[in-house]
Amino acid sequence: MKLPILHGQDAELIRRLEDFNKRMNAAPEEDSLKTYQGWKYLPVDYIENQLREDFAGLYQITMQSERRELNEYIVVARISVYHPIAAQWMQYDGIGVAQITQNRVPELDANGKVKKDANGKDITRSAELVEFDNTKQKNALEMNAPKAYSEAIKNAAKKLGKRYGGGLNRQHVDSYEPQYSNEMDRETAEKELEECKSQQEVKDLMLRYPDMATNKEFKKKATVKFNSFKV
Repeated sequence: MKLPILHGQDAELIRRLEDFNKRMNAAPEEDSLKTYQGWKYLPVDYIENQLREDFAGLYQITMQSERRELNEYIVVARISVYHPIAAQWMQYDGIGVAQITQNRVPELDANGKVKKDANGKDITRSAELVEFDNTKQKNALEMNAPKAYSEAIKNAAKKLGKRYGGGLNRQHVDSYEPQYSNEMDRETAEKELEECKSQQEVKDLMLRYPDMATNKEFKKKATVKFNSFKV
């Protein structure tokens, strides 16, 4: 489907929007990434700093809801940003989950006594879910609740684009292509191509419009124009 060619203020607005989207969908620098058990992620402090830079400090992070579900603490967080080009507030929600830590349980023998290892230390096992009320670690939520909140923030931030972790750890990720801007550039480039008077001018034109190098229709026209000049 061929996109309409925009002109004037509409064209300028679309170009600025797509330029901003291109920035949001640029991959973060490798040294900003952290790894946990083979999974890459962006730390919350990095995300907060990027929000300050990209949105001139005009952002808010709020907790929309929180609850305990069995032995897990679940948080829904919202990132609100004031879009610098669209000039309106936009919201992105994310969910985060953290398991509430439980104390290990002593293993008992047939007589109800705690089993000992070869060094005389108590043998313990992981607590079962049905034992949660009796094994929940004291003040566990002081650690687990902030973790769930941080995970919710990171999950919401991914919706802003690759710059904020979108696409990390996925096997296939599509690249962002500014459709309207490319179409407008193609129209302008084709007009300039018609005015080229030498092979060198065709080469210079391709350098000015690098995105056209992947446009099959334009490349075909440029090749025909290039070959039309005698060497």
